[in-house]
Amino acid sequence: MRVVKVMVTTDGSNLSEKAIDTAVELATQLGAELLGMTTVVGPAPTGGFEHEDAAVRDRLNAISRKATEKGLKCELIAEHADAIWKGVLECASRNDVSFIVMASRGLGSIGSLLLGSETQKVLHQADRPVLIVR
Repeated sequence: MRVVKVMVTTDGSNLSEKAIDTAVELATQLGAELLGMTTVVGPAPTGGFEHEDAAVRDRLNAISRKATEKGLKCELIAEHADAIWKGVLECASRNDVSFIVMASRGLGSIGSLLLGSETQKVLHQADRPVLIVR
């Protein structure tokens, strides 16, 4: 039987926090594993997670804390890519997640009226269900 995995993305925005809460609740209801990720544009640091920027570690650790409160198994990934949407999709594919949960807008999408540009790209290219949190 296939393990159900819910992947939530974060950029540290308030709306991302709401997406995290939604993903934790969804994973709890489904008895699923949670994968928390953030995309970092640029190359990965040598030395692994401990050498990521403090802001990257902080936003991922926020996911871990919420998962732990609900007793969920949670894996954290800082996905390095040349574009945010590509990192989200590459991580989802590589980890065979069942659902992607993300905010409708993030820190870099002030000009978007309905959906942030990165969210639009994920939604358009995804080959699995995407839950957009507003």
